[in-house]
Order: sequence, then C-alpha cells, then structure tokens
Amino acid sequence: MIVLADIGGTNIRLAVQEEQTPHSGLDAIESLPCGDFTSVEEALASYCERRCIRPQALLLALAADLHGDDVTITNNHWRFQGVSAARACGASRYMLINDFCAQALAHADLLAPDGSPARTGARQTIRHGTPRPKTPLLVSGPGTGLGVAAIMPVGDGVAVIEGEGGHVSFAARHADERVVLDVLQKQWGHVSAERFVSGPGLESIYHVMTGEADKTAAEIGAAAVAEDGAARDAVALMLGAFATALANAALTFGAGSGIVIAGGIMPKLIELLPTSGFFERLGDHGRRSQFLHDLPLYLSVDPYAGLSGAAVAAKTAHLVHRWRPVA
Repeated sequence: MIVLADIGGTNIRLAVQEEQTPHSGLDAIESLPCGDFTSVEEALASYCERRCIRPQALLLALAADLHGDDVTITNNHWRFQGVSAARACGASRYMLINDFCAQALAHADLLAPDGSPARTGARQTIRHGTPRPKTPLLVSGPGTGLGVAAIMPVGDGVAVIEGEGGHVSFAARHADERVVLDVLQKQWGHVSAERFVSGPGLESIYHVMTGEADKTAAEIGAAAVAEDGAARDAVALMLGAFATALANAALTFGAGSGIVIAGGIMPKLIELLPTSGFFERLGDHGRRSQFLHDLPLYLSVDPYAGLSGAAVAAKTAHLVHRWRPVA
C-alpha cells in the first residue's frame, strides 16, 4: 500500500493506493488545511491513525524546489525531511516529486496512442486546436503560486520535464502591468511571474489598482464573475499575464500537444476568458503566433489531479530511481 500526498501552500490532499493496482485507483481521499497541523509529520500520522493504515511506501508531491531530502514548502510554514515524513506514517520507502510533476502526469492519457481510453472527468476542452504528434504537453496554472511542468512521450510511456517556471522574471507588456510591477519591485525586489499569476498575485494587483487591501483572491474572483468592474479589471490583468506565461512556456517546451490549465483558481474564472483578452494575448507572439493559435487548450477540473498524478508517478519508469529507503 502507498500513501499519496499532494501538498500545496494551503491544503494537503491524501489518498491510498494498492501497489499492485494496474491503474491509478484511489481510496480514502481526504483534503485537509495545512494550517490545522504544526508539521507534515503530524498531518501524515493523524491520517494514517484515523484510517488504521500502515503503508509500505509514501509518495509526496510538493510545492517545493527539491534538492536532497530537506523540504521547504513554498508559501507554507512546513519544513521537514522526506525521511521523517516517511517514518511518521511507518513507510519503509518514499519518493519526493514536485507538485506540478504530479499535475502533469495526471494528464498523461492525452499523450497515449490513439484509441487508448481517456481519464474520465479529468478535464474540459477549451479549444480543440490541432495537436502535433509526439510532442510535449504543457501543464500550468495558478493557485497559491504558479506551477509549470511538461510531459513528453518516451517509448511506451512518458517523461516529466520539471522546473520552477513560476519563478521566472515577470516582464510587463503594457502600462497597467508596469504600474503594478513598479509597486511589486519596491516590495520584493525581484518580481517573478507568480507574483502576478496566483491568488496572492491577484490580491496584489487589486490592491494596486484600487487601494483596497482587505479582499481575498476568492472574493475578488467572485466579484469579477458578478461583473464588478474593478475586480474584473484586476482579473483581466492577471489573465493577460498568465496568457503570456503560458505562451512563453509552450514555446520553450515546444508543447505541440497542447496546454492543460491546472490549479485551483482557473475553474472559477473560466467564464471570463473570452472577454478578458486572454486568447488574444496567448497568440500574440510575433513569428510564432500561429503555433500558439493551433494549440489545443484544456482545463483540469479534477480537484484530486495531484493525487491521480502521484499514483501514476509511483509506476512511471523514469522516476523509479527516486524511491529512497528509510534507514
């Protein structure tokens, strides 16, 4: 039995999977606020105790820059070592992967040979486009931060191209973005893409544009959908910045198979895309505009896509070397 955990800046999502299951069937799914626990060890021990399980393995998908065994969750108070997390739930081996590695693997069926079954309920098609065979698929989206990853076909399976694309430098493309950028530079020095394209980023944009600092991203998004002018302007600015980030990543990866928009924010804002200038901004890239216009676009609608992708990761050949024993 494997315990799977998808840990972001706000929530930890958990599930179990039998190691011999040929596909990614998940059981005992839970989603818990990270703020309810002082440490990841406490969260894992509580889950395993309540579920009366002692797993053989633990796989953690983490919103973190992974080097060695020390983990610092981005936008979260948890600091830990992978081995201590594994010991907390009694596992004898463990694996650490980036959270958007898991998000990307949740959509590996899009790269499967023709005739292979698609994962039911995984996503909605925004634009059919014209996919290019045997090319990478980009998966990206805002939540507490901005996640970016890609998968590409390799032999009979897929390989993940992991990175920290949310932390690339932000470049303003029009006057409204430059106004916000100037404020954020004074606050942070370096301004990354996720300072604009994320929940906290939306709050910052709204604050700069209106002077109001008391609204959450969820409140701003809901107001924008309800046709509040100031909120809609703030969301449109964020979506424009997101479109540019997607275009840059798609061109960098050569993501001819398309783009999956993931993360917790976009399903709530999807109806604003047609009027926000998002599609125009996505395709506005000079000599490579046609490539971007042709890309299929999808929206991930599975709230547990990270867990589904983690289950795929546990059985993905090119990740086998990441399993570590608990000494």
